[in-house]
Amino acid sequence: MTRRALSVVAVLALLAAQVPMAARVGAQESGGFGGGFGSAADVDAEDDTDPLARQDGVAPLGRTGTRGTISEIGPGAGESAQGLATGGRAAPAQPFAERLRAVQRRGPIGGGGRVTNTAYAGDTTRDEPRGMRVGSFLLYPELFTGLGWSDNRANSAKGDGGAVYRIAPSLRVQSDWSRHSFGLNFRGSYTGYPDSSLKADPNVTADALLRLEAGERSDIGISGRYGLSMQDRGTAEAAGGDREVHDLGAGLSLRRDLGLVGAELRGQVDSTHYTGTGGGPSNRDRDNALVTATLRVDGNTGAAVTPFAEGSLFARRYMDRCTDPMLCEDRDSTGYGLRTGLAFDNGGKISGDIAVGWRSETLKDKRLARLEGLTVDGSLVWSPTRLTTVTALASTNFSPSSLAGTPGSVTYTGDLRLAHGFSEALSGEVGVGYTWRDYTGLVLTEQEARATTALTWALTSNVALQGRYTFRRFISSNSGSSYNSNAIEAGLRFRH
Repeated sequence: MTRRALSVVAVLALLAAQVPMAARVGAQESGGFGGGFGSAADVDAEDDTDPLARQDGVAPLGRTGTRGTISEIGPGAGESAQGLATGGRAAPAQPFAERLRAVQRRGPIGGGGRVTNTAYAGDTTRDEPRGMRVGSFLLYPELFTGLGWSDNRANSAKGDGGAVYRIAPSLRVQSDWSRHSFGLNFRGSYTGYPDSSLKADPNVTADALLRLEAGERSDIGISGRYGLSMQDRGTAEAAGGDREVHDLGAGLSLRRDLGLVGAELRGQVDSTHYTGTGGGPSNRDRDNALVTATLRVDGNTGAAVTPFAEGSLFARRYMDRCTDPMLCEDRDSTGYGLRTGLAFDNGGKISGDIAVGWRSETLKDKRLARLEGLTVDGSLVWSPTRLTTVTALASTNFSPSSLAGTPGSVTYTGDLRLAHGFSEALSGEVGVGYTWRDYTGLVLTEQEARATTALTWALTSNVALQGRYTFRRFISSNSGSSYNSNAIEAGLRFRH
């Protein structure tokens, strides 16, 4: 089985390498927002409906990758503008077009100072999605099926090499209403390991946002989300076991244009639940819910650079309460977060934002230190040429922990991705990223370096050949937990 899979991958990669790169590009200037997420003609209609920006900035317990909380800087709800991977051990890299769209949604609340960015979205135009109309909704379905090989299928210090297959459906639903709007994003993947006792890895993200106009200057947002991933076996939280992480969230926001400033008041409830087996604490001990209230104020002068400030209060509660301080630690907590920064846009060539702040979480058990630290969040979209786009993201996450002696960890993440269109049928991208995680009160750090490169060749108006190589280096101060992994994958993408 492994030898046959390698043969298929080699043939597909050879075909992709033979594609002529000199074909003349058609109407690509506005960027084809691929990945089943609409075409360039849909951009204006989608600006306020895309459920693609996490807001709380506080990771649920035990998430082991980058959640990309930079997207909290602007309005919206749903999946974040993540880095090269979403945090699960087999989570695929986020499509470049998705990442770009998430970053571009974070404008001032009143709408001033931010225009629709026409940067190249990193996708092929030959198979640009057309969508299907169902009543007053537009549906953009997509399916990827691929084969590959990894020299560390378990992503652990003891992982072995072998064949891998992946099935990844996705669906975007977009309303076509005159006033209010509704958007739904679903993206899933199922990674299997033939001829291996490894448990298959599911990964799901689903986000929905309903935006209601409440007068000329106000609107109300109602959001919901669900996420499923497998926790990385290498992290100290997992203790080498197979743990499924379920994230659920709901939010309500009120946005108001006040003239020279815009204001947003939002509330968010996020809960995290664990299933599966592992060598660490029981799943019930880790299940928790986080309630957050945030007030944000934006400058709304129409200038290229606009300031903003944000303050949050939050409380965390665990499902399994600690009743005996001699046997456990009461990890219920309260805290606050403050941030200020600048959003900038020079008319489409370069845009982004940068924010610095402080976050502090105090646990009820006084034996545990505060989980606090400096936050640095930022994004950048730079379009040096009509068919080249560079995106950069930086984020700070705070995650509680079930490990004895620590209130949790602070994680700093940064990554850089570049996409280029060689022709209307061929596009490519490269990316690098780095994550550093430090557990407060323990001599325990985890680092992760990532790199990826990919090619997409549109064979027809509905089918494209995709290939990707991914490298990952995980380093832990825990002896015996570090590992490397190399993976190559090729397959077909179908979309309408």
